[in-house]
Amino acid sequence: MNAESQESSAAASTDLVVKNGRAMPGLVLCPRGLIVLGILTLSCVHVNSEILSNEVPEVHFASLGSTVKLTCRGSHQGISEVIEGLIVSFGRSAVVWTHNGSVVRTRQNHPSDVLLILTNTTRSMEGNYSCYEERRRDLLQSIILHLGYPPEYLSVSCKVPSHSKILCTWTQRVKTHLPTKYISSYRVDNEETEPCEQEIQDVNECTISDLKFWASKHLVNITEVNPLGSKSTITNVDVHKNLKPDAPEELICDQVNGEPTQLFVHWKPPSSWPSDTHVPFPLKFELQYRPVGSKFWSKMETEDTSIVIMDALIGHLHHIRVRAQDAFINYSQWSEWSEVVQAQPWTDPSMLAEATTDTLFVSIFPSTFPVKATEKSPDPSFDENGSQVLIILGLLAAVMVVVVFSITVLLWANNNRPSALQDSKLAWSPNYVLRIDVVNCFDLPLRL
Repeated sequence: MNAESQESSAAASTDLVVKNGRAMPGLVLCPRGLIVLGILTLSCVHVNSEILSNEVPEVHFASLGSTVKLTCRGSHQGISEVIEGLIVSFGRSAVVWTHNGSVVRTRQNHPSDVLLILTNTTRSMEGNYSCYEERRRDLLQSIILHLGYPPEYLSVSCKVPSHSKILCTWTQRVKTHLPTKYISSYRVDNEETEPCEQEIQDVNECTISDLKFWASKHLVNITEVNPLGSKSTITNVDVHKNLKPDAPEELICDQVNGEPTQLFVHWKPPSSWPSDTHVPFPLKFELQYRPVGSKFWSKMETEDTSIVIMDALIGHLHHIRVRAQDAFINYSQWSEWSEVVQAQPWTDPSMLAEATTDTLFVSIFPSTFPVKATEKSPDPSFDENGSQVLIILGLLAAVMVVVVFSITVLLWANNNRPSALQDSKLAWSPNYVLRIDVVNCFDLPLRL
């Protein structure tokens, strides 16, 4: 019974092979074929999995101008083929490199070109490098190359817009051309390091909100990090000297009804300055104004946020601006000027008929001076002209003095020349001198 069943099952299997196995007629009769088939299947699975893994590009970073070596790591297993049912290995084979799809012409400095050497690298050498098996063009590995520079010291600038805030910004001195991130922190004296908050990662700025104003020195550390390394830039921020409020806001100038020489000016403190009235850090303001066309600014100072200009020029348009400074720290910095606004004092309707006269006055106005100015800037053209006139007069006076002195010396020399020659002859005549002495000796008693 068992023998018959075995024979029937064998016949059935033989029929199955005959019906469905034209491509493999000898599998049952040749057990070695099954072994070869199994090995081939396993090797195909391994090769396919390796190719799929190598299809994920490897990212490589290097410095510009350096020598870069790229290795085709997928070529170490060689190439295997099935010939007449047997797996034949050819060992390591040569590879072909491509750069962004174009074949790279390499030097024959390596037997199989597995190692690609790039010298004196430039930005044009960046991109996708792929290595293929030379015969079958199978992708072995893909490498994305990025070239740039390691971090250098940054250009850091910090400002103190109020007593409770430091805002630091920075820029690269050397563009690295590589993905970069920044780590910002600060330290006060010997205390622990605290982070300088970066609200937006893509913007190179950080804010210190918990400012310790009693400590004037704050060390701000900005560290630049990229794939080639890191570099820290430390900046010493003097809070008191760098205290610089933002410019005042919403500057408005209004007419004063019935007052042709007055302007009412008001504004708001900068929004970044603490608005709490209990904060013991008030601001003082400097307001400047001038008629349009004038070169001279008049100024007024106040700790209020409004002021009345009392000496505006009647019927003329004025420019007005204002800036702020800490009222207690005199060596702190003035803010930038606010935007300049224009305003004209109130005009009596009865004076509108004199528009022609006003127009003529405006045309000659640049040569005039303000009616009243607390502080005036000198006119450089006037100084230059006055200096030139003084220099010319001084030169003429000097020339005249030299000429008169020369003439006087010549006349004196001409008048005194004969007597001088005679004296010189007498001085060199011994007989004459002796005779004079004798005569004088004999004459003395007689005269007595």
